[in-house]
Amino acid sequence: MAGPSIRPRHAVHPPQVAVLPLLLATATAAAPVAAAPVAAVPVAAVPVAASGAALNAAVTAATGQLRQAWAADPTTAALPFPSVRLLQPGAAVAGTCNPKAPPRRPAATAAFCASSGEVLLDQDLLADSYGKAQPSQGGWLVSYWIAIGLAERLLPTATDGAAAAALRSLQANCQAGVLLGASPARQASSDATPLLNTTRGAYGDRYREAVGTAGQRGYALLTGLGATATPSCDTADMAALVRGAVPDPALLAKIEQLPPAMRAHSSLLGAINSQCRPLPKRQCPRSIATK
Repeated sequence: MAGPSIRPRHAVHPPQVAVLPLLLATATAAAPVAAAPVAAVPVAAVPVAASGAALNAAVTAATGQLRQAWAADPTTAALPFPSVRLLQPGAAVAGTCNPKAPPRRPAATAAFCASSGEVLLDQDLLADSYGKAQPSQGGWLVSYWIAIGLAERLLPTATDGAAAAALRSLQANCQAGVLLGASPARQASSDATPLLNTTRGAYGDRYREAVGTAGQRGYALLTGLGATATPSCDTADMAALVRGAVPDPALLAKIEQLPPAMRAHSSLLGAINSQCRPLPKRQCPRSIATK
């Protein structure tokens, strides 16, 4: 999930910055006295700065929530909490972590960089999805991606192959669900709709071989929250999910049959019980498994 990729980058400034000087130039040709307003051009950068400030605030808030969840879990409490770094615009996660790694799709919005011990966030990708999200979902979206990066810290070293990549993706989603489920925000909320929407919409269906289907990712997240009959996030249970061999196939089918995340109505997702249910030797909230 953390390999470099080649993808178009979002412009640092909105297109109005380029259009406004042309309009001013036209006005100048007709009436030279109108040239003075050129000094107003920098005003166009204000929305970008405001958006960046909002995103930084969301990252800070989500990091604080997940730090508490990390400290509360018996497995992660003994481990240092990784730093979370929002990259500068134009910088990709994979290229920042390892410039020599081969290109890989899909590009990572978030990943754990073992060489620096950080969770890296692609500001362009995150800002794009954060800007499109409903106000009620923006914070959960940021929390989800940070949790994915933290979960990668707990997984074995990545191996080659589409099947291995899909397994790793589902394990990361499951472990992210565990961390999110233990966060104060999730403990105070009974609705996992924003999280389920986020994980299902995280990648296009064309990447299903590398990251699992939208339904599999949703099921993995719910498993981490304790809302499925699959007992853990370990390799055997998530490998079974890759094959579709889960203890509650009707739930997996229901998630798979939901409309695309951007068109899924909250009432459809609300019909899926996201509450943690105790299983033999698995209490609520679930705890991290590193097998």
